[in-house]
Amino acid sequence: MQKNQPNIYTILNHLKVRKAMYLGNDFTFQSLDSFISGFAMAASSSQLQAEGYPDFSYFNTWLLGHLKNHSGLGGGWYWQISNRHPNDETEAFDEFFDFLDVFKGSLTHKKCVIIDNDMAVNPKPSKVIMTKIDHSTTVWLEYVDDNGNEIFTDEWFINQEEAMNSLKSKSFI
Repeated sequence: MQKNQPNIYTILNHLKVRKAMYLGNDFTFQSLDSFISGFAMAASSSQLQAEGYPDFSYFNTWLLGHLKNHSGLGGGWYWQISNRHPNDETEAFDEFFDFLDVFKGSLTHKKCVIIDNDMAVNPKPSKVIMTKIDHSTTVWLEYVDDNGNEIFTDEWFINQEEAMNSLKSKSFI
């Protein structure tokens, strides 16, 4: 087993400079998406993180909150960028790496909301962790028990108002 597994940011830094080395001589923007998707699928969670950078697994939904106009709430970063540059691979690559640079320079902010133990929900979360990353309106919610174990699937919302409405509808706050 390899001890020093490369993280996504190291690989993307190399790929930005030498696309053909990683994606082949006939690389396309689609091949970048396939490469990143394959890496992310096979990677450990620590390979999607690097000290000083946000967790790359947030990048897709971060981008939705970063863009003033987006092409729907699905499809991820590839869909959003390729719809902005349907006939220009070079511009799509450049924009991806521009967005990645903004994302990498963003700070992650977490806020915990403690939940009343008298709730009628089972299993009962003891707190909700609200995560925001600079330069985006997207908000992620993680529901955890007293031991810090996630008990509900992460949710994300395009803005804080939607996240708060979801919490209120669940009687969490």
